Amino acid sequence: MKRGAWILIPFMLLASFSQVYAYENQHLFNIDIYMTIYPSGTALVKINAQLKDPFYINYFEDLSQTNPGKAEKEFHDFVYSLVYGNFKREVEKQTREALVVVPEEGPVKLGKNWTAVVTFKIYNYLVEENQTLQSSVYGPMQFLFKNRVFEYSWRKLTIVLPKEAYLITLAPKPKELVENVASWENGYYLPIVVITFDSSVYEAIMNKTSENTTKFIPFDEFLAKTMKGIQLYYNPLSGLVQFNATFEGANATSYHETKIREEFNKTMDIQEINSKIEGNKVIVWGKAKPKVDYKESLTKKIWSANITLPFKFDKVDVKAPASLGIKDQKTDGKSVIIVVEQKKGICGPGFVLLIALFPLLAKRR
Repeated sequence: MKRGAWILIPFMLLASFSQVYAYENQHLFNIDIYMTIYPSGTALVKINAQLKDPFYINYFEDLSQTNPGKAEKEFHDFVYSLVYGNFKREVEKQTREALVVVPEEGPVKLGKNWTAVVTFKIYNYLVEENQTLQSSVYGPMQFLFKNRVFEYSWRKLTIVLPKEAYLITLAPKPKELVENVASWENGYYLPIVVITFDSSVYEAIMNKTSENTTKFIPFDEFLAKTMKGIQLYYNPLSGLVQFNATFEGANATSYHETKIREEFNKTMDIQEINSKIEGNKVIVWGKAKPKVDYKESLTKKIWSANITLPFKFDKVDVKAPASLGIKDQKTDGKSVIIVVEQKKGICGPGFVLLIALFPLLAKRR
């Protein structure tokens, strides 16, 4: 069996790793890890490390009183060796595919009160396998110190996945998962991550894995089972349409949420988009740029904004600034044409011309 397929099996054993390979927690640092994964599979890793061991805190404090430069250098090397060095060794021990690369100025930046931020990239952190991207490095990590083996224990691990990605597997299950941001607490491992950018691949995998479990709802079926409504607010002065759409009635997953957002991006000229799941409802909101036809006469200005929506909505509600109002609105649930006009006052180049000619007209009288 290939290493990446099926990748769930190793983590079925993860619980037993903590017993078979149980080591004492590393006692030197409070560690928080923050990883951002790019669509290429590269991971940007930031590790916040705070010295917590009383013996070494006293050692570096005393040294800083007599020789602050030496204390800073020794602490830098301490962090480099233990926090960065152990992490790098674990990556290289597991795979030849991943490559750890540090910034030109080095991976360790010192802070106040014996803290440091360790920054580096892991190329090929996720590698391609069967039209998915899967972890090349995962499982328990070790922390070597004075010829002893400890767990590379951390307080919190956060992984930010690409927004466009469809999440197939995160194992073990994160404590929190919101908008493709996953977090774990009090561990000593790198989780298994499997994602894809192809919705058809995601559906095929989920249908296969859900044969004997909860039924997976394909996207077209999900759309058919939801009531779809959208509110549009068009302000000609900004040139943008603010939208707030709801899809209600079927149990949504992060896949459905991501797929909806993807369709908005494909169809509309999106300037900003956000989404969330609330119960059996997906809410999507943001701003888009419509195609606008502008006309101006002596007495009014007219904006005709054309917006093509990604889905046929059951209800479309359009609003404009109260000072302008909406003269007309045509919609078939997917295409919306909004005509907004200025109701009061005389405006436009005709009015400017009239003011310019007024003195001449008065003279002739």
